Amino acid sequence: MALPSAVGTPHSEVTGTRGRVLVAIRTAAAPVTVDDLATGLDLHPNTVRFHATALEDAGLVLHESRPTGGKGRPRAVYLPTPQGTRSGQRNYRLLADVLVEDLAATAPDPAEAAHAAGRAWGTRLAAARSRGRRTTPGAAVAVLAEMGFDPEPRPVRRPREIHLLNCPFRELVDSHQELVCALHGGMLAGLLDVPEGDDPLLRPFATPTSCLVRVP
Repeated sequence: MALPSAVGTPHSEVTGTRGRVLVAIRTAAAPVTVDDLATGLDLHPNTVRFHATALEDAGLVLHESRPTGGKGRPRAVYLPTPQGTRSGQRNYRLLADVLVEDLAATAPDPAEAAHAAGRAWGTRLAAARSRGRRTTPGAAVAVLAEMGFDPEPRPVRRPREIHLLNCPFRELVDSHQELVCALHGGMLAGLLDVPEGDDPLLRPFATPTSCLVRVP
């Protein structure tokens, strides 16, 4: 994950007809014309032109004028920008599944290894956000909100506990709860600079609809 923020913000996936036009431009062996795209996608040239212009405005493609080799006007061709070449479908869930499965199968103590990895991650987050100062509970709530945990601090001003109303790792928890919760608990320990061996901060599924973080 990118620092200093808790989570990255990849470019939104382009879908529908515009996504088809982007894929055709991105995967073409050479820059393509509107007519090339219209023929290949079975679309009207004006439809292709409309979506290509929108993709250009979004910084995903650009168009250039290329000579025809004869006396005619140069033809416009489209090609992807560096951002456009990185705009394909993402599947971070698959990557997470692979890593968790490998950790479960190869680590001598998978939960301990997950906790250590989480603590290192949380320590890096704290260093990036707090600039050498201890992370406050309010800052921890902000980090958890950025990650998608829907935190609810209680009380709001000086929370002693934080209820997590959503789990962005939920599908992985269903198959590897011990590892994922150990990683999450380690992240909280690193973020809040809790000494090794202290009582766990995280109580998974403290209620049927939420997990609980104890603020030290």
